[in-house]
Amino acid sequence: MDEASQAPYTLIFVDDEDVVRQGITSRIPWEENGFHLAGVFENGRSALEYLKHHKVDVVLSDISMPQMDGLTLSKEIAVAYPRTQVLLLTGFEEFEYAQEAVRNRVKEFLLKPITAEELGEVLSRNRLELDRLRMAEKEQERLKDLLERSLPLLKERFFYRLASGRLTTEEITRRREFFGWQDKGAYYQIVLAVRPDEWEEITRLAFSETAKQLTNDGDVIFANRNEDLVLLLQDSSIEALDSRSRDIAEKLFSAALKIGDAPLTVGIGETVGRLDDVNRSYLGAGNAVDHARVTGITRVLSINEVRKKTRVSQEAFVSRARHLVTALRESTRRSARDALNEIFKLFEESYLTSSDVVNFLARLQYHLSDFVDEMGLDTGDDFLDLSLTAEPRKFARLDDAKRYYQEQVDKIDKLIRQRRHDAAYSRIDKARRIIAERYADKNFSLQDICEELYLSTSQFSALFKEGTGHTFVEYLTEVRIDEAKHLLKTTDSRSYEIADRVGYQDPRYFSSIFKKVTGFTTTEYRKEMES
Repeated sequence: MDEASQAPYTLIFVDDEDVVRQGITSRIPWEENGFHLAGVFENGRSALEYLKHHKVDVVLSDISMPQMDGLTLSKEIAVAYPRTQVLLLTGFEEFEYAQEAVRNRVKEFLLKPITAEELGEVLSRNRLELDRLRMAEKEQERLKDLLERSLPLLKERFFYRLASGRLTTEEITRRREFFGWQDKGAYYQIVLAVRPDEWEEITRLAFSETAKQLTNDGDVIFANRNEDLVLLLQDSSIEALDSRSRDIAEKLFSAALKIGDAPLTVGIGETVGRLDDVNRSYLGAGNAVDHARVTGITRVLSINEVRKKTRVSQEAFVSRARHLVTALRESTRRSARDALNEIFKLFEESYLTSSDVVNFLARLQYHLSDFVDEMGLDTGDDFLDLSLTAEPRKFARLDDAKRYYQEQVDKIDKLIRQRRHDAAYSRIDKARRIIAERYADKNFSLQDICEELYLSTSQFSALFKEGTGHTFVEYLTEVRIDEAKHLLKTTDSRSYEIADRVGYQDPRYFSSIFKKVTGFTTTEYRKEMES
């Protein structure tokens, strides 16, 4: 048996006959039937007076009584105490009063004379009915308590759905009335404050309280799913509302600066004249915040300011991206950096959202990746990580993206320079081998080696000078003289014979060159080596 059925119900008994009162009150085990007999009265007026000061669950009353009969009593009870049940005792000849008693919501008629057993059965039925009512009341109280505790959350959810544009006009009207919102029915505007992630919960709560102090009656403060603070402001005129929204936004921004170093991002949406259009103001405030965060703007920004900027031109972006690739291909580091700066300058000067950033960075990534593949560069696994542009918040600001792509551009440039350096030295090594093989050829010339290396004379001369520190003629002369010195030390060949063997047609020219390079004549050099 539950708690409701165990609790006794209060009952009073009304009858003008002493014998009946004595008989019923003494013969009925009230407590066993779940009732407490709180009082016995001789007439309806005395009973009604008691009811004014005491809670009574059941009134058991005779119909025929002086001063106030049972029917009159039941009528008074039906009006003043509708939760109190009435049981009427009546004689057979009084049964015609039944119709009036029904109108007075009398629960049951009990015909006199009535036995204790019969009355006990009636009381048992009524106790079950009272149990049911008591349980229903408790459930209703529980639901009411739950509603009261849930009301702030439900109210916040209503305004979030309103701002998100997910309510019909009918739903807005019905729920607005349910929550008792003081809608002035004039103009509305959203201020969106994105609180820094670094803030602790107590700081967030304190900031919310600051926001509440800045608002007027009829304004609403709630949080969206990202736990950003949303202010729905309203006023009777557009000018007054715009001015107040800006003032509140600036004060919130200043308050946040006093709390910590992390800046607050505040966006103001457009002013609208219908509740159905609040979603437009909310989206505008969100776009203003998005643009501020992407571009690194650290001040209050309204959607009207943002919309004054133009969108990024597709042609302008593609032109700058191609310029960057061209600069990389030509391997001019300053030019490549300048080209990348021009791309991000275009972003910074335009109306750009985080999704726009993702789109353009993905396309920039495509241009760079395509160039890397074309050049066959080995950039490593960490080059242009796709995950970085797959999610807008990966780059909190354009500056972060710019630093990342600057690193990648520098890396590409370095790889290209290294490749060209390696290629240059490879050709220099080949040139050395060709000279070593053909130095004795009297007709061997600069043009010959350039043709073998598929380079112009100017390209080869510059490359060879950079790689060896000598011109082609200087290097060839050095090779020939070194061989001549070797022959002078190891053979008895005459000077003209050695000149012929190292590639000189004119012995006298050979002797002159040898003297100039070594400081000795061939004869002096041989004697020096022999001593």
